[in-house]
Amino acid sequence: MIVELEKRTIKCLLERTFEKYGSLPSIAFAGEPPIVYLQLKQQVQEAATALAARGIKKGDRVAIMGENCPNWVISYLAITSMGAVAVPVLTGFPETDARHILRNSEAQGIFIEPKQRPKLEGMDGSALKFICDLENFHFDDLQKPRPGLIKKTLALFKRGRARGAGDGEPGAEAPEPEPGDLAVIIYTSGTTGHSKGVMLSHQNIVYDVAHSIERFPINSDDRFLSTIPLAHTFEATGGCLCPIAIGASIHYMRGLPTPQKLLAAMEAVRPTAVLTVPLVIDKIFRKKILPQIQGKLIINKLYPLAFFRRKLHKVAGRKLIKSFGDKLRFFMFGGASLNEDVEVFLRDAGISYSTGYGMTETAPIMTINPFGQVKVGSCGKPIPGIEMSLHEPDAQSGIGEIIVRGAIVMSGYYKNPDASAEIFLPGGWLRTGDLGYFDAEGYLFIKGRCKNVIIGPSGENIYPEAIEQKILQEPYFQEAVVYEEQGKLLVKAYLDYDVLDREFERNKLNDAEARKLTEDILDMARQRINTQLPAFSQISRILEHPEPFEKTPTNKVKRYLYISGGK
Repeated sequence: MIVELEKRTIKCLLERTFEKYGSLPSIAFAGEPPIVYLQLKQQVQEAATALAARGIKKGDRVAIMGENCPNWVISYLAITSMGAVAVPVLTGFPETDARHILRNSEAQGIFIEPKQRPKLEGMDGSALKFICDLENFHFDDLQKPRPGLIKKTLALFKRGRARGAGDGEPGAEAPEPEPGDLAVIIYTSGTTGHSKGVMLSHQNIVYDVAHSIERFPINSDDRFLSTIPLAHTFEATGGCLCPIAIGASIHYMRGLPTPQKLLAAMEAVRPTAVLTVPLVIDKIFRKKILPQIQGKLIINKLYPLAFFRRKLHKVAGRKLIKSFGDKLRFFMFGGASLNEDVEVFLRDAGISYSTGYGMTETAPIMTINPFGQVKVGSCGKPIPGIEMSLHEPDAQSGIGEIIVRGAIVMSGYYKNPDASAEIFLPGGWLRTGDLGYFDAEGYLFIKGRCKNVIIGPSGENIYPEAIEQKILQEPYFQEAVVYEEQGKLLVKAYLDYDVLDREFERNKLNDAEARKLTEDILDMARQRINTQLPAFSQISRILEHPEPFEKTPTNKVKRYLYISGGK
């Protein structure tokens, strides 16, 4: 589907949706009836009116901090459609980071869920005019609204107007958001402890929405189940604005999406489409599907044979789709690479899926694997209208740093000209920091992060992420970090102790016996993995890491903590 707009702004995108799909269901909590799009329009206008009455005008920053819910969406749409700037804050940010974001962005107000409110207690040095409860839209005004302003601005919004920007009095038409205007500032969680505010314009976001839809097989009959935080740009663009642009409905779980809540929501919503991170399907595959196969000796022996593997995957896939409500048409994965064995399962099972590649700095979607033409291991082809290339590719392997330019590329990092200068090359090319290559058909394959590359004994490039993917295909591993120390490749691994206890009754052993068993298992796994690796990138030793790795709010391992001198 191609979305035609007068201007590439979120306001124009919404106006088109309200006109075309006004009577269709829009957003709701899972298990509850959705409001229709005309009701959503009214609630967005009321929220924008309340903001205008509190002095919020075009260009002012307003933060949102809370778990996914319909009111999060209403807040985001109200802020951006009136020309103000949304500042989504991940709930996983600690108090100090959250406060830094509010101060750095000079947020004039915040929509916040009650359990996040303590992060603001005693905060000084902020520009906040109000704190609004995200559950019920109750405003706690830190600066009183001017008398009569709410009533006046409501009348203006009903006529499609808003608060005047010049004289401080309502009456004149507010400046319309323009494509080049700032729409959101998204602070990246960062894997080195430093967050940067990514500045995305209306054009960046709406262009990405419109051209991603051309590659999505979605329509107004679709029901989306939201599983990724809306403060993450992949969900805000792909899981929120893309469905809204074509009149689909979106359903939200209350609280964090635990496996139990996810299955209950699937049963209630019976979604047709799910955007998620690979970790979700990876856990389902390793926790639910593989144990059923490996638990029966005869099936386990037949599993390596391609014919029987496909049959087994087909049966398991039917059960999986049924547990998801039996209406699922496709998965869309982003945020990380799918493990190859999981992709093989999805393909064998006949489950429609796609993978993509992006980053916050590109609003975020850069590539999508064409549905029905997915290449295993690839993240697809660039969306229409952008340019992607490789910076200084290796003469032999063809691998280089992925660079991109076009309408989706951010203008820079907020109040951080040095970081902005570092990420851009001459000609407007944005450096992604990722290494990869394009095949003859234009499909992109990611090899790893530039900063993570390890140089082998004879100058070879070793990509730790590729080795980690192979490690995670072993049944006893949950997480792994590959690193180099004194010329040797080592691995720190967090194990799946449920599987070890079940298969080896490890919990019945004494400490010495359990330690010996674990060491033997790790060494056997190392030998198996090394048979799949070139000689220069083979693992010397796998070390048990007794607890999950520390991660960023977007679930990326803080690798720097665990290599040379780390934990």
